[in-house]
Amino acid sequence: MIRCVNILVFFIITFFIGSSLAAKEDKSPEYIKYVDEIVNNFVKDMEKKYKLHCYGSGGSMPKDVEKIDVLFISYQKSSIEDARKIEVAAVQELLKRINNHKEIRQYLSEYPFNINNVSVSISFRTKTDDYPLDGSIASVFIAKNKIFYYTAEMKISDPLTSISLDENNKPVTKVIPGELEEELVPLMEETYEEALKIVKTAPTPNEK
Repeated sequence: MIRCVNILVFFIITFFIGSSLAAKEDKSPEYIKYVDEIVNNFVKDMEKKYKLHCYGSGGSMPKDVEKIDVLFISYQKSSIEDARKIEVAAVQELLKRINNHKEIRQYLSEYPFNINNVSVSISFRTKTDDYPLDGSIASVFIAKNKIFYYTAEMKISDPLTSISLDENNKPVTKVIPGELEEELVPLMEETYEEALKIVKTAPTPNEK
């Protein structure tokens, strides 16, 4: 099982590179402990409810908590409707946990946290850990108040050109053909508000 990357390590690597590191205290900021607590409990529940496996987390936390990101992998086949439902549910659940956590509140860059302060990405894979090539959703994520949906296709990569010298020191050009590889292809996008409205008004199984 893919384990969630420790958010403290991710934070140090991502956000302290290039900074002055002038803090006099040896211990990490208090809010990192709270972010860890929120994210760890969140991903455990998402795995139980939707079979999502966390493979990374982080965000933007230079002086306070500005943004929290969580990345998941799902080995379930997903349609747009399924991906939308899971993405919206995950975003709402993460926001609820952050805003209801009293200890972290004083460290939030703004309260209440909103969809611009969180990011949930889900990568859908097959049992062989490849992207599905049957037209189903391969990736869904939220950015700048929009949810983006991608499928995957096999495409030939661009050829590579190399130049070398022969035995007479004359340049020889060699073209290396492109290889067949998976590529994510944009399928559609919608605002978070549009997606939320669709999810809320979607009929339950008993209503269909």
